[in-house]
Amino acid sequence: MESKIVYYEKLSPNFKLMEHYRSRIQEMEKKSSYGEEVASKWSEILYKFLTKENYPVNHPIGQETFSLYAEYPAGVFEYALDIDGAAVLIKEKNLKPVKFSPARIIDSVDKGNINKDPERIKPNHKNPVMLLQSNYLTDNRPYCINGNHRIFEAYRNNYEQIEVFVFNELEFIPFFYDALSKATYFFEIDYYNVIYNKKHFIDNEESAFADKL
Repeated sequence: MESKIVYYEKLSPNFKLMEHYRSRIQEMEKKSSYGEEVASKWSEILYKFLTKENYPVNHPIGQETFSLYAEYPAGVFEYALDIDGAAVLIKEKNLKPVKFSPARIIDSVDKGNINKDPERIKPNHKNPVMLLQSNYLTDNRPYCINGNHRIFEAYRNNYEQIEVFVFNELEFIPFFYDALSKATYFFEIDYYNVIYNKKHFIDNEESAFADKL
């Protein structure tokens, strides 16, 4: 299996940010009166704040981060996740891992991006194995954001269980390394709620994730 990571890395710097936001804002405006309100909020956020954000984000040297890519009509967007920050949160909140059969979660690993030569693998077990699952970022499928090799090795060696920290919708918000990643995630939730007439994760009928920025 060929990894799409290299493909995404090449395309993501060319993501058409303004086109993405503008086209979705226009769709929301036309959908409903609620959509008009949400679109107005995002228009203000876009022009006052998001146009000043750097994209793609510069990943700091010496800090473990992860790029999670999402395909949109305007291109491939890079969501930057702070893996070191996620590990700190796990310790601070005393979160507990879930035990999985490796066979059950092997599909969360980008197998095309796995180095299968043991002599060339450089183990980095500073941070625990983590999975992220999101309707808006991973098509509601679990995706490994740290520990690909550990899951693969556990699967290859027929381990009965492996401990994994699983983060579902909204739980990974503190992991976003940059403001644009967080904003775009919120934007996609609002867009989905408007276009599909949903009210997922909002406090009341009139609120939106744009209010949380």
